Amino acid sequence: MKIAVLGTGKVGTALGTRLAAAGHHVVHGSRTRAGERGILTQREAVASSDVVVTAIPGTDVLSTLEDIGDDVLDAKIVLDPSAAFTPQMTMAYPGDSVGQQIQTRFPRARVVKTLNTMNFTVMVDPLASVPQATAFVSGDDAQAKTVVTGLLADLGWPHDSVLDLGGINTALATEHAAPLFFATVRSLGTATFNISISRHPSGQPR
Repeated sequence: MKIAVLGTGKVGTALGTRLAAAGHHVVHGSRTRAGERGILTQREAVASSDVVVTAIPGTDVLSTLEDIGDDVLDAKIVLDPSAAFTPQMTMAYPGDSVGQQIQTRFPRARVVKTLNTMNFTVMVDPLASVPQATAFVSGDDAQAKTVVTGLLADLGWPHDSVLDLGGINTALATEHAAPLFFATVRSLGTATFNISISRHPSGQPR
């Protein structure tokens, strides 16, 4: 699969490296590093891809996609692992989510929110990092979620560790788990942990 990773920081590098190792054709897009070895402009990267990964700060996602353009983004799958904070590390969009904003602004795009409740090391090596982990998935397009779930498997996520929350409106819940994440980092002194959903073995309420 052809994948454009927007961003060359820790998240983008980790995801791009692991997905390329799984056999996908991965290109990186950057505003500032285009022209370096293996790095394209963001518009070029998206134009050549089937899936777009927004591995950039959440407050930059919408403007970045607008610069790329509706014509290039079109009906591509957008895997959004971003988080949006103010400089004071408070929620940038109270009562809203980056995932919903993308889907509203680009209605033809097929947005899937996932991997935004964890550190980048857990994203790409979940069960080697922590004993249990849950990757939440939110999106309106069932086929796009199937594709993204397959990519999660390539990153090391077992099927029973992926929880489909429903439509893109549920991205609000996971994006607003960020204060819990940072409070836990401060308490544990490490970011190597993840939120995990513990379910009754039967799958039925007791």
